[in-house]
Amino acid sequence: MGLCHNPDTWLDKVHRLDPDSQQRTLAYTGLLRRLVESDCIGKATSTLIQSSSEVTSKAQRNANGEDDPSASEPLEGGPKTGEVAVEEARSTQLLSEVSISPDLTKIQRHRLEDVIIANSAAFGLDGRLGHYDEKVEITLKPNSQPVSLPPFPASPANREVIDNQMDSWLKLGVIEPSKSPWGAPAFIVHRNGK
Repeated sequence: MGLCHNPDTWLDKVHRLDPDSQQRTLAYTGLLRRLVESDCIGKATSTLIQSSSEVTSKAQRNANGEDDPSASEPLEGGPKTGEVAVEEARSTQLLSEVSISPDLTKIQRHRLEDVIIANSAAFGLDGRLGHYDEKVEITLKPNSQPVSLPPFPASPANREVIDNQMDSWLKLGVIEPSKSPWGAPAFIVHRNGK
């Protein structure tokens, strides 16, 4: 399922902006209004301008550049986390789990519900994952050396949670056994309120 925000509470309000930001916003919206009203947008001639930019962020350099031999070792012990309750939606509750806009007419709502039910295989229901039949290729950095880190230490209770999750993912086909030289430790991530 996706995450959405209510625009009435998520977006900025004019009365919450400082005076300088209010003035810039009003000037910009006034410009747009004049352009639309004068019909300049529809009649304007345009020329094609091709530009390119080079991303020089650290993330981009790390993705394409050579490995940094002076990079620091990972922290000992891994993150400190706790067990997360399993969220499982039932197929019989699909329509109640999906938030549909109250602004739709009854006909629009009924049509949307029909589409959701017809595509119920796309949703993770009854302990299975949503289905997306596509293979994905992960491009590695050029000249990168395999990295294999040992597992983080875990308490017996956390180890049991990790083992149960791995078994579930194996059964669902999310992961598969591998003898790859690449490896990263698994860990539990706690989400607030869950």
